[in-house]
Amino acid sequence: MQINNNYSVSYMASVNKGKQNIVGSTKRPFSDVAVMKAEETDKDRVQKKTSAILDSIGSHASDGVKQAWMEAEEETGAFFTVYGLYISKDGKHAHMTQMGIDRFVRWYRGEFNENDLLGSSVESAIKAVNKWIYDVDHPLAGSPARSEEERQLIMKEREFYEVFLNKLLQLSNLN
Repeated sequence: MQINNNYSVSYMASVNKGKQNIVGSTKRPFSDVAVMKAEETDKDRVQKKTSAILDSIGSHASDGVKQAWMEAEEETGAFFTVYGLYISKDGKHAHMTQMGIDRFVRWYRGEFNENDLLGSSVESAIKAVNKWIYDVDHPLAGSPARSEEERQLIMKEREFYEVFLNKLLQLSNLN
């Protein structure tokens, strides 16, 4: 085994340079820098999560549709998982969304595009969201009674769909 002294010297120089970039010339307190780094990390995590969901349900969706989804999530505070669950802000409650059910039904039927729920155009995304809203408003006969918490989550899901639909309609009017 051979140790390269040049590597260790260059590594130490890069570590020192990194410290200089964080502190900079303003000499901010450590707590301010830590808060700033935590916010950047949270933004990156949310962006990766949203990207994973959009890759999962809208692999062929246009950039405008994807942007409308992200804006609707931000406005409503919605938190969807890749598998179609809606999770409450506190993380204690979750339920399967109509989007998730639609995806599961497509998979069960063996449809080729179960991961492309939004389609490739704004109109196809509008059609999908209208179907989800209809399904929320008209549950299947014989569905079990829902608790108050679950009804609240369903209303939050519907609120997200409404905001997303309005953004899609604005997009379609622009085109």
